[in-house]
Amino acid sequence: MSSYLNNFLGRYGPTMFKSYEHATRLYVDDKYARSPKLGFIYFVVFNIRNSTIPDQDNWGKAGPKDVGLLVNKIDMPKFKITTETQNQYNRKTVTQTKLEYQPVSITFHDDNSEITNGLWKNYYKYYYADSLYGDRANGVRDGFNDTKYTLVDNAYGLSNNQKLPFFDSIDMYVLHQGQFTEMSLINPLVTSWDHDSLDQSQSNNILKNKMTVSYENVVYKQGKIVKETNPPGFAAHYYDSISGPVVVGANSANAELASQGLAPGETEIFNSNNRNNPNYFVPNNQPNPGPSQSQLDKAATLAQATYTGPASGNKSNSTPGPLGFKINTGVQLTANQTQATPVKLTT
Repeated sequence: MSSYLNNFLGRYGPTMFKSYEHATRLYVDDKYARSPKLGFIYFVVFNIRNSTIPDQDNWGKAGPKDVGLLVNKIDMPKFKITTETQNQYNRKTVTQTKLEYQPVSITFHDDNSEITNGLWKNYYKYYYADSLYGDRANGVRDGFNDTKYTLVDNAYGLSNNQKLPFFDSIDMYVLHQGQFTEMSLINPLVTSWDHDSLDQSQSNNILKNKMTVSYENVVYKQGKIVKETNPPGFAAHYYDSISGPVVVGANSANAELASQGLAPGETEIFNSNNRNNPNYFVPNNQPNPGPSQSQLDKAATLAQATYTGPASGNKSNSTPGPLGFKINTGVQLTANQTQATPVKLTT
């Protein structure tokens, strides 16, 4: 029926209506090559000169790498082109006079590890002498006393003798179908930093930090994603690589699968790589993180051994699971009897 209708629609005059298939082929053909990109699949890299980081011992070890993972939202580059209209014997001609790079706003999660706050603190201490007085005893008091009629000459503001830029670039990577589109902001400078607001009436308030930067140029690149190779810096340092159960519905067979490396055992799940990962940034005097939520979910799945059915004879049924848990039915079953009973886990 549809073929007759399509032939009819295409036979007379210019075609105005066709089957939905003609429109979908624009986006579906060639493996969705012309489909729009998704705005939530991206990552950001902050290229910071190592010599400009004041806190080398703590934040400087992993903070520059981790801070890009905490970007909640980032504006892509915007351009403003100034033009003038010239009058040439009553003919209007538009000419370009200036190209302006519009500021870019970046919103971070205000994380518990002080990674995003650490970005601003290191930037602040590198450029502005005011920040240095808080690092020594009575520094703020001595640095901001009345020194108008004394021989004390403290440094303030930009009197920090810094010449090299803190940022080399801020690189944005949009990921799509195994490819990436890179946009690099060259020599960015922070024009504003906004900490979030505190409000006891908002119980669902998730704190964020917002930074706005100006920059000198935009460089574009694109290519194919190759892990740990291209684009530079794209490596799954924190990706949960532990495989889940390979069967539908957990059962006692998972113990055998785990022993063969086909499903994770309790040691693999609870010995989180984050504990011994030298690249994982944990501030001083804070405990290492434990298993992630997904790892706990996998552990719970493996613990749910499937009851294999009623046993013969007058005895209690207890089947151990892969992680050493047991399922107790709490009833006595004899031959040829079945009973559906809620189960509970006991160790």
